[in-house]
Amino acid sequence: MAYSSEAPGVIKPSLRLQHYGKTHLNGYFRSLLLANAVQAFGTVLNFKWAADGGATEGPFCSAQGGIKHAGNIATAIWAFVLALHLFNLLFLRLQSTKFGFWCTIAGGWAVVVLIVVIGPAAIQTPAKGPYYGVSGAWCWITSNYPRERILLEYFLEYVSAVLCIVLYTFVILRLRGNLVCQDGRWTLRFVPRGESWQLSLGRDLIDSAMLRAAQRMIFYTLLLLPISLDRLSWFAGANVPFWATVVADMIFNLTGFVNVLLLIAARRIFPDAQTLPEFSTTRKTVHKSLFNAGGVIPFTIDRSEMAEHFEALRLERAESARSSRRSSVDLAKPTQ
Repeated sequence: MAYSSEAPGVIKPSLRLQHYGKTHLNGYFRSLLLANAVQAFGTVLNFKWAADGGATEGPFCSAQGGIKHAGNIATAIWAFVLALHLFNLLFLRLQSTKFGFWCTIAGGWAVVVLIVVIGPAAIQTPAKGPYYGVSGAWCWITSNYPRERILLEYFLEYVSAVLCIVLYTFVILRLRGNLVCQDGRWTLRFVPRGESWQLSLGRDLIDSAMLRAAQRMIFYTLLLLPISLDRLSWFAGANVPFWATVVADMIFNLTGFVNVLLLIAARRIFPDAQTLPEFSTTRKTVHKSLFNAGGVIPFTIDRSEMAEHFEALRLERAESARSSRRSSVDLAKPTQ
């Protein structure tokens, strides 16, 4: 348990992790970690094939295929659910209910089980052979079911990755102040580096506090790029080296490690929620007029008649003084 000092000689448990431990965000994140654990377990089973000199058909192979499939699908689903939850929370400022949270948890894992079970139970045919079996260096959906490979895994993973990047991008732009709602219309603004202070006009306390956390989350989806390029190249008919496939798969399986690091670093990445307003707090309205004339409308104060009179006298005295100096200089010049 983390501790924080409130006053000399007084130590109390930090409220930061305790508070986030009771949120829906923490529940979705733990589901993602469980999916990563299933995914990693399926990869660890490859050690048997390394010891045997290659993968062979059998119950162990079928089990590994189902486990790897479940881990990959679950990771894609819960990564998307987490991104969608943060989008609702930080962009739309909508809070989910406890009932909705448990329905999402149950529904997400039910979809994973359904996708894994439907293959051997409904899609597998005697003519094509086993649904889960040897697939290259390990066991997965066999090559006799290419359409199922694409629709029941690759497609879901790519859609999840793209949607996560899109959602996190919108969240970051909103939190930074680049994307603002002005008079009921959405506007995307970019300013020079030296004038980045203008973006703060569209931020409130929640935006400023959660910006750092949102920026860290988008890096997670970048781990999907190597395996995506590897699979797309393979689909296009390119000769992908075996070492490239292994490296891409290793990077893909690092998603769980990255999630663990995010969980460990949550105390520093996520602000203490008890110091923030409710996430359902309505974001302040930014009027379009605030961004005119380089960011903020300059204001002027009209002079009174008395001020105008004194200003005229000041200018008259200044002009008289300049004339006197010019006259003095002319008199000091020697005559020809």
